[in-house]
Amino acid sequence: MCINCMLCYAACPEYGLIPKYIGPAAIALAHRYNEDSRDGGREQRQQEIAATEGVWDCSFVGACSEVCPEHVDPAGAIQQVKIKSTVDWYTQHLMPWLKK
Repeated sequence: MCINCMLCYAACPEYGLIPKYIGPAAIALAHRYNEDSRDGGREQRQQEIAATEGVWDCSFVGACSEVCPEHVDPAGAIQQVKIKSTVDWYTQHLMPWLKK
């Protein structure tokens, strides 16, 4: 549903402070593809968006979702990616036998 207006980037304080931050629209789009069962690139994509300049740089101000004219809710997507990233980490370190 994103129309690439980039208002979320303009509203994001982290994007202004951290030059390498991926940003809300890119993370929300990656999350959308990660949730698609037909897509096979989740592991590679998840590594990239869960990296240092990815979701963990978001301080959850929520301004990106407030300014979105299409109500995409990139802030919500970022929080969901944080949860998935945490589950991935625990699965990898505490239950390595489940690794694919």
